[in-house]
Amino acid sequence: MTQLPRLLQILIFSFMIASCTKEAEIPKNSDKEIITFVIKKADGTEFSPTDYLVNWSGKNIEFILPYGTATNPLTPEFTIKGVSVKPGSGVAQDFSKPVIYTVTAQDGSSAQYTVTVKWGTAPLIYFGASDNYLYCLDGGTGAQVWRYKGEGSFVYSSPTYANNTIYIGSIDNNVYAIDPKGGYTKWMRKIATTGIESDAVYADGTVYVGTNDDMLYALDGNTGSTKWTYLTGANISSSPTIENGVVYFGSSDGYFYALKATDGSLKWKFLTGGMINQSGAALVNGVLYFGSRDANLYAVNASDGSLKWKYSTGDISLEQSSPTVSNGIVYIGGWYNVGAFTKKGSLYALNALTGQLLWKAVENTGISSSPFVSNGFVYITADDLKIHALNAVSGTPLWSKEILPNSASPVVVFNRVFVGGGGSRNFYCFDALTGSEIWRFPLPDALNTSSALILPAIGGPVHPGDSGANQ
Repeated sequence: MTQLPRLLQILIFSFMIASCTKEAEIPKNSDKEIITFVIKKADGTEFSPTDYLVNWSGKNIEFILPYGTATNPLTPEFTIKGVSVKPGSGVAQDFSKPVIYTVTAQDGSSAQYTVTVKWGTAPLIYFGASDNYLYCLDGGTGAQVWRYKGEGSFVYSSPTYANNTIYIGSIDNNVYAIDPKGGYTKWMRKIATTGIESDAVYADGTVYVGTNDDMLYALDGNTGSTKWTYLTGANISSSPTIENGVVYFGSSDGYFYALKATDGSLKWKFLTGGMINQSGAALVNGVLYFGSRDANLYAVNASDGSLKWKYSTGDISLEQSSPTVSNGIVYIGGWYNVGAFTKKGSLYALNALTGQLLWKAVENTGISSSPFVSNGFVYITADDLKIHALNAVSGTPLWSKEILPNSASPVVVFNRVFVGGGGSRNFYCFDALTGSEIWRFPLPDALNTSSALILPAIGGPVHPGDSGANQ
């Protein structure tokens, strides 16, 4: 065999190596994008899709969250095209100022995305007062937007929002339909002679409201005209609850009723051992929860009125507080031992499935308001003249403030608590986590207020715990 000259062998070998190296060199990827980006609360839970807006333009991402939302910290979760990103997904961040995310590609190039979190417009706060005014306040500053003068006190019937209308009953026997932005009358209908304490609740074009004349009314939501009525054996002070074409409510005659929403015909009724006063029912997972003067909290099947369980406090009436159900726990306030009025009630927390008492707190204070649960806290006002914030799981006290609430129930929207302090002649806004006062609105001529309705700029209305619209 003829051998090639050594120099030629080296050249051929070098050429082969160069060719192989050239074939192995694959261009590195230059992708460096954020594909999806969501923001969660500090505890990892998601915001409701109706609670926020997102504006995404190029490498600028803007989130508009409800007014008062805590922005430090928030937890982002996102996906990318690239090999790395800093800060990383799932890492809590302080979004009180813009955060820059750097995405690095395989080829070493990078791109920066700026994420900004802002608050939307402040919510509007609606509540009635014993000076005969219905108030609308700016939730950010406490400034008055408008006030509406009625013919009597708006204290007992908390406002409801639906159908682009504020509905509220008054002790002057009228149901009012008020424009939420301008504060003018859409319609007004006198339906009673001894006052209205029940909340007026809207569903499917109809407003349902009880009267102290023992009658439940179904009114046309647009005109106020009567569709039907149902007569009970005593006054109806509690808020009706409506679901799946059925109206549920309690009466001071001791019965709890279920009526067909279309015509007011009776489906069933359940007899307790005492009056059902202000305790409107919470309806959760097909079960109705309500309190009675007979010292029992009842859990009743919504379908047929059969009893699931009842819990007795012994002798403390549960007629004044509407239960709130959250994460499998029922919360309700105890009033007094009726008749003697020598013992004061507490805040009770029970297992929603079994009725077993989990804990009680704010003990021996007397409670005639309804609890509100938000972000792991339960809020309640009591006759010790204070608003209380407690751990919703354990009942551990977190903070309290003396405001002289006079039975007004608190309402919470994200990071703010709104509550009337009629005895101190003020309406208050507190930081929901710390209890620090953000603002107060003076009410020099009002000794009492109703519970508040909150109408955020983003998301749906937030009703108080005593409203059948809060389900």
